[in-house]
Amino acid sequence: MYRYPGQFSRLKRERWTSLKQEWEGSYLNESQTVEKYVEQQTKSIKGAFNKLRSWYKREQRESDLDAFEEQPYQFKYKSLPELKRHFLKELYEFQLNWASSTILEKSALKKAYYFDPTLKWLLQSLPDNYFILYHPIVKYPRATVEFDILLIGPTEVYCIVHLAGTERTIFQTFSERYWLRKDGSQEKKIINPFLSLNRMSTVIKRILDDTEIEMTVRKALVTNEGYIDVNVAWSGAEFLDQRNVKQWEDKLKNNKSPIKSVQLKFSQALLNVCQTTSVSRDPIEEDDGIVQEEEH
Repeated sequence: MYRYPGQFSRLKRERWTSLKQEWEGSYLNESQTVEKYVEQQTKSIKGAFNKLRSWYKREQRESDLDAFEEQPYQFKYKSLPELKRHFLKELYEFQLNWASSTILEKSALKKAYYFDPTLKWLLQSLPDNYFILYHPIVKYPRATVEFDILLIGPTEVYCIVHLAGTERTIFQTFSERYWLRKDGSQEKKIINPFLSLNRMSTVIKRILDDTEIEMTVRKALVTNEGYIDVNVAWSGAEFLDQRNVKQWEDKLKNNKSPIKSVQLKFSQALLNVCQTTSVSRDPIEEDDGIVQEEEH
């Protein structure tokens, strides 16, 4: 927890820089074959992740790196944006594999997560100095509460409820318990998202108080494509829809603050009270796999 974020950011940056240089070089030097570039890139990827694998072994952490390594980049992409999209796709899959495994345990990851547009948006749009907990189940102190989304920044914690909609969707208040989701002429009642939002913020504030950690707690309702037609004055929350969600993204991206110790401390305290469903994996087999891979 305390060393991985910095390692991940550095290796991701180095790999993208290397990939970009190799891709540009494939156009500048036509005398070299595509196969040579693929071989060079594969060695670069393997070298970078052998470093990460060694660190995991020392820190008793393990992520399934093979899924990311076994697909060498092929320089068949005609433009840099196309290359970047492919890079982000594989990076996203690697993040999911890491998040669902340790050196001793592995969780069965729902296939839906690989195609979840909200999770993909969060991981690919927000900077690495923000940590994401996606629908965690928190046991604190005696109650079990299923959260929506937590975004943990260097000095602040966002409690987020995401509202799925389309470009025509409008969300409006209806009663204390229900809101209305309007899609053209169609209306549907949904549970008031503030019930979940307030429940999350209450638990988070209590954990902060009990651990004597000082961080600002913020609340936000988010819909990437629809509109939230609600009076914001009384709510104490941010309303982010297609009119301003991009500005919110940019604000977080422009936060150049490094990962802080208070952020790591709170993240660890929160993970300690999160429910985990996993099965044991054979550490001997995993270690053997690491050694064999490193010897090639």
